[in-house]
Amino acid sequence: MLTDMLPAFIATIFAASLVQGATGFGFALVAVSVLSLLTPLTHATPLLALLNVPVSTYLLLKLRRSIEWPELVGLLVGVGVGVPFGVHVLVNWPQEVLLRILAVVLFLAVARSLTRKQEDPVDAVESASEKPAALKAATSLGAGWAAGALGGAFGTSGPPLIAYVYCRPWSKEQRTGSLQALFLLCNVCAISLFAANGLYTRDLFITSAACLPATLVGALAGFALFRRLPRRGLEVFVAVFLTFVGIKLLIWA
Repeated sequence: MLTDMLPAFIATIFAASLVQGATGFGFALVAVSVLSLLTPLTHATPLLALLNVPVSTYLLLKLRRSIEWPELVGLLVGVGVGVPFGVHVLVNWPQEVLLRILAVVLFLAVARSLTRKQEDPVDAVESASEKPAALKAATSLGAGWAAGALGGAFGTSGPPLIAYVYCRPWSKEQRTGSLQALFLLCNVCAISLFAANGLYTRDLFITSAACLPATLVGALAGFALFRRLPRRGLEVFVAVFLTFVGIKLLIWA
């Protein structure tokens, strides 16, 4: 039963919430990388969707004035279309295949994190303005769909959204706030489909309730570090951790 592993679940959720509070992303990547070693993804993914909602909501409310809503329309549509596909994959594909796909997702997230450059705002504006409108729309829809599919299957909608958002000429607050709006939509859509597929059980709800305080405390503590923590150092630490987990998943899946 899930409740038999509550201490490990609570510690994992606290660490994941701390990372998201401090950086604006990383909750699902950190949490699912550990929980996938403890319980099937059909338990871990619905649990993370429930717990991610308060984290994203808290950060969304804090940064709501910074969100670039007009720029998010394509991403939001893509997320809404991608989530059902991801849930279908989670429910119907073999667990071993899912774990190996998850390992690849972790490696891609690590590669993106370690190779991402801090783009100069002037260069970013010029680069963004040079792209044709049709290409911008296709890119946002594609990134949103990929995020929704990953969110529905693993709860890890972050990598495509982060890759897109960090190519925009936005401030840290604009990027972080916009990510929370996208994460929240993805999780709300996924939760409704998980429920329709019977993935929520009494045991899972009890586990979720027990982990909720750790989620909130971690998010509060992480946001307190939002402007103080050396962000790049934390990203490198998380990237190394995810690499080790990804290797383990490939070997033992």
